[in-house]
Amino acid sequence: MKSYSIMQAQHNLSRLLREVELGEEILITRRKEVVAKISPPPTLDQIQFPDFLARGKRTWGEGWKGSSTDQLLNEGREER
Repeated sequence: MKSYSIMQAQHNLSRLLREVELGEEILITRRKEVVAKISPPPTLDQIQFPDFLARGKRTWGEGWKGSSTDQLLNEGREER
């Protein structure tokens, strides 16, 4: 893990960010004390919502009148 002073980080921010994009973690120091750490963001996987419609049908049978999660989300997005 590399470390840079605040001044070095200010003058070389684009280079530091390129290193972070490649997976490197960077420590920022002030008077030789670590004050910050710059690291790549965690990988964000697609959120999987449960299929409430199928679950409702399994629980209450074919008489279930609910909506699927996708339908509810799409309806909420259309209102914006």
